[in-house]
Amino acid sequence: MEVKLAIWREKRLQAFIDEFATIDLEAAKRDLESQVFADEKANKYVLGTQDAKVGQEHVKPYMDVCMTYDAQGTQLGDGKAYLNKGQEPARKDITIVFM
Repeated sequence: MEVKLAIWREKRLQAFIDEFATIDLEAAKRDLESQVFADEKANKYVLGTQDAKVGQEHVKPYMDVCMTYDAQGTQLGDGKAYLNKGQEPARKDITIVFM
């Protein structure tokens, strides 16, 4: 399945990284991506102790929207379209908005 991840209000993530992290923005994005893929229902980015300036975990809340599509590009759920039994979604678009 293809997954696309977009980040809105990236400047807020940058400010969070500048204040608390020893890693750069690109490393934080990769870390965020792995956290989102591990738990799509999470609503916060957790900067681990290994990447924090003071060795303490920090949390930055966000809101996310996940849209799922079938192989023809039709949005799934909410009365749009549904998969036949045994089919898998073809694509997910995940948008993260930092608060």
